Amino acid sequence: MNPRIRHASAAVATAAVLTTLAACSDSNSGSDKPQKKGPSAEQLVTKAAGAYMHAWMAVKPADATTMCELSTKASRPNFDEDGGTLAGCVKERKTIGAEDTDTTRAPLDIKISNVQDVPASATHPAGKGALATMHRSGEDQFRYVVRLVKEGDTWLIEQTSDVGDRFAHTADPVAPVLAGTD
Repeated sequence: MNPRIRHASAAVATAAVLTTLAACSDSNSGSDKPQKKGPSAEQLVTKAAGAYMHAWMAVKPADATTMCELSTKASRPNFDEDGGTLAGCVKERKTIGAEDTDTTRAPLDIKISNVQDVPASATHPAGKGALATMHRSGEDQFRYVVRLVKEGDTWLIEQTSDVGDRFAHTADPVAPVLAGTD
């Protein structure tokens, strides 16, 4: 075979291989990195924080089972007594809000915002922080900050803190409130 035919044959073979490889690749990916599937960490934190705040503040008496299932063992009120078991936590929290018998109050609107990474404090591990702003028609809004940590594939509540008046004029009190030891 003469050199020109060899070069032409090699070029045709190279083109065929490249065409085959191009057909096998995902032209939409734009990179070799695997595509993330499912909700983002921010979405999961928002969902967990919203569910916890709803179980605590929006239903009376509080939904103790949901609150406890969404809490880390270390943050459960019964941690020192029995290591934070679910049953012990539910027993401790089952009366929250039971004395609130007002059935005429408007539904509670809960908005979770300002999700961000937060460093460890003196008493809590690093995780994600979020602001929960709650409001009922005819009442003043109130805010809580929550710290969540990831255990396995689940984001759980590690800390809650009432924002109160100390950060009333701060749009994003998450980091400064969670930096404290309360």
